[in-house]
Amino acid sequence: MPHPTYASYLRLDELLSSQQPLTPPEQRDLSDSERLFIVVHQASEILLSQVLVDLGHLDAGRCGRSCFTHRVDRAVRLVDALTGQLTLLRRTLRREDFLRFRDRFGTASGLESEQFKELFLRVRRLTRHGGDARPPEEARHLGELDDAVRRWRSTHLELVGHMLGDLPGTGETSGGRFLAARLDGGPAGERPAAPPPGSKRGPDRGDTPAPRSGPAAPVPSASPAASAPSPGNRDRLRHVVVVGGSVAGLLTAHVLADHAERVTVLERDHYEDAPGPRAGVPQSRHTHVLLTSGMNALDELLPGLLTELAEAGAPRLAVPGDLGVWQAGQWISRRNPSAPIMTPSRPLLEHRVRRRVLAGPRIDVRTGTEVTGLLGRPGHITGVVVRERGAAHHTRQDLTADLVVDATGRAGRTPQWLAGLGGRPPAEEVVDTGRAYATCVFHADDPAGDLKGFYIVPDAGQPFGAIVLPAEGDRWLVTLSGPRDEAPPTDPEGFTDFADRLPHPAVHKWLSTAHPVTRPVGYRHTANRRRRYDRLGRDHTGLLVVGDAFCALNPVYGQGLSVAALSAVALKRELAGGRVPPAHALQRAVLRSSRPAWDVATGADSPMPGAAGNAVRGGPVARLLDRYLARVRDRVPGDPVVCTANRDVLFLLAPPRTLLTSPRVLRRALLTTAVPTPRDLPTP
Repeated sequence: MPHPTYASYLRLDELLSSQQPLTPPEQRDLSDSERLFIVVHQASEILLSQVLVDLGHLDAGRCGRSCFTHRVDRAVRLVDALTGQLTLLRRTLRREDFLRFRDRFGTASGLESEQFKELFLRVRRLTRHGGDARPPEEARHLGELDDAVRRWRSTHLELVGHMLGDLPGTGETSGGRFLAARLDGGPAGERPAAPPPGSKRGPDRGDTPAPRSGPAAPVPSASPAASAPSPGNRDRLRHVVVVGGSVAGLLTAHVLADHAERVTVLERDHYEDAPGPRAGVPQSRHTHVLLTSGMNALDELLPGLLTELAEAGAPRLAVPGDLGVWQAGQWISRRNPSAPIMTPSRPLLEHRVRRRVLAGPRIDVRTGTEVTGLLGRPGHITGVVVRERGAAHHTRQDLTADLVVDATGRAGRTPQWLAGLGGRPPAEEVVDTGRAYATCVFHADDPAGDLKGFYIVPDAGQPFGAIVLPAEGDRWLVTLSGPRDEAPPTDPEGFTDFADRLPHPAVHKWLSTAHPVTRPVGYRHTANRRRRYDRLGRDHTGLLVVGDAFCALNPVYGQGLSVAALSAVALKRELAGGRVPPAHALQRAVLRSSRPAWDVATGADSPMPGAAGNAVRGGPVARLLDRYLARVRDRVPGDPVVCTANRDVLFLLAPPRTLLTSPRVLRRALLTTAVPTPRDLPTP
């Protein structure tokens, strides 16, 4: 028997001849767009067929522990790939093209996909039956599968809303709302009765505008992530109260305003008309960055905001293309630049976000207002107790709400308020290195070597760090950090002298010629602290905790603003189904969106000398992982493949596990020798 060729093995003749648009070929652009639509859906069905192979193997009970983990993990990745197919369609198929060729489908609908029906049945069977009897590791992996299907569902619904808006769907359905109902449960084949001849469908017939969702992609009979609508589910919230008017609170208010009759933001401070530091934001005088992931998220939430920031002078930088980055005892080569990051000051960013968000017609803000407690009972929050800041206790008012959002930051008092109602506060996970830092604003010339800043990365063997970045207004923000009991001084001369302790003299040499504009401002609250509100139980209603009040990260890694934006995007996608899910589901979405940043920060801090807390990673497995990651770090400066993979993790564009699962990174980390770079300042 002759060996197959590549083409015959994959049966390419059949595969590549199966894309047959119904648009006449003379309408070339439209025909090619319809072909794209077909290709993406065919690719989805092919990927789905492999998911069903793995789930069928699990369902039949043929797997041991290792096989179970491998097959579920593969199914999760494939379902995430299906989600990526929908994202690809949104980014590459123009809505106007879709609306021109969609009528050619007739009554064909993604509801007819038998594979998606089978997917949801199998996932439900695996996750809902016998769950309590499963070993914890199996249950965790199945939970990840459940989350992956939830992400697919949310992305699908969002795509339908983008493509259809208020228009009816194919197959004589009402479009997005019908799709959302089918995804939440009910017979997959059920369709509304056809309208009488001559009648119209759409908003003028009283149809509810479609939620943000997806076109005629395959639709299952029921979602395992939403198998039975909770009593807390509803089409719209009457009133949402957001406690805390900083970036995380504002972005959350912006997302929830699309699903509520009104949103009230409560803020202790009084807002100024122009950007400026606020007493209620201790970080407002320190260096901030928007990672690439955070920029992407903000652009999705508030289109045009990045342009506004750039026009206001916020710099855009490539890393390490524009920065001198010192890691693992050497400079990282600048020949492998990243997509840009932005370095606006915190006051500028917050001012522009606030101006955009508070322009929303359903959002009100009350400044100078303190929240002193919660209303309700354990497990069921119904509002907050407020008073004017500085007023006597007898001036308190009760403010009721369907949902209370705590966005009050690290100092949030929700755990104490829950205990005051007789409930239990959330468990806390902590990793604390005792690191302290200080920030000073300078006027200075650009550093030598065409650089626009420095980043000296601290690690277990070298505990001193520096971040030197430009900000708007021809200013430089310089943050120096040290380990426990070695905080940078807060006088300008001592601050500059402290830079001499860094592992390379470049920063100290540059600072010695710079002129301080302000006195250095210190900060010591750098513990990573995650409060597990997601573990309070599915029956807890009325409360959502976001931002640092939920997951506070060591600020020296510059993740906070990006995580706030990513969490808001996660909430937006969770809410895309047209009905408001229970608070527990929203809290889990926030958890998932912040988990990569938590893993990065705690993974970097756990090996630091003096690290303490119940979430510090230890034991032989952690030590083995640290040894491997040290090899990865050693290769970052001179290996473009390892550098890119590591940077994508740090910028929250890829999960940390990719450093362990990428064959290219594994091969370089384990089998190659690190390539040294020159000790002199790196050149482009």
